[in-house]
Amino acid sequence: MEHFELPLVFFTVLTQWGIGALLAVVIGQQRVVPVFAPQVVKRVALFVWLVTVIGSLASIAHLGAPMGAPRALYGLGHSWLSREVVAFFLLNVLTTLWLLMVWINFTASVVTLVGMITVLVGFAAILVSSQVYYQMVLHPLWHSPATQLAFIGCALLLGFVSIAVFTSLWGSEVARRLRIGVMVGVAVVACALVWRYRVAGADAASLLLWWQMLASLAIGVALFATLRHGKLAAWAGVLAIALVFTGEIAGRMLFYSNVMSGAPWF
Repeated sequence: MEHFELPLVFFTVLTQWGIGALLAVVIGQQRVVPVFAPQVVKRVALFVWLVTVIGSLASIAHLGAPMGAPRALYGLGHSWLSREVVAFFLLNVLTTLWLLMVWINFTASVVTLVGMITVLVGFAAILVSSQVYYQMVLHPLWHSPATQLAFIGCALLLGFVSIAVFTSLWGSEVARRLRIGVMVGVAVVACALVWRYRVAGADAASLLLWWQMLASLAIGVALFATLRHGKLAAWAGVLAIALVFTGEIAGRMLFYSNVMSGAPWF
């Protein structure tokens, strides 16, 4: 029986998307001519915040007793799960602070600094989250560098794809640095897939894997090539984001089901 752990799928994918998107916004705004005008970056910042917060809320659905979540702090010294709770709490606080500063037109240099700190905390949170699975040495499919690569690759790919599309629709131009970010995301996700499917037990025949390869990798490359030659139509941009998102969802479903569909898995 397949065991996908959908709350965890959406928690990890959405929060990683938000972190990668914030990185892309910070990088895009550091040009002589920022990719987004002040009024536009407010909408983009709200999107980044919503994705991150909705993803974080999805994790609550996984808890049998959500009100007992604060007890996770008791294990901070020895539990990666407890550290994950703290890391994502800090991430949400900082992301909210960054959003508010963008919306009240705070000093640009300070907004950038807070954004960079939030990105650093975000990627630290991704590594902490990946360690929750990597520490399980009895499960080679999780106890592999492919876990860290997949989580970081998801953040980069979804983050830069979405911000590159938003730049095409609402910005001055699609900066070269954003296009490069898309390809870096594609490369990291591809490396994670190659690494994982060299491990015994990986379900290389799954339709979820093939959908991830098509929707994440192929669409990512196609978007990079298209943006080199001009802007996208609105429908094409939205479709590209949706396809890459479903590709990463499919990959994460397979990440969980490959291990958790076994009995016992712990």
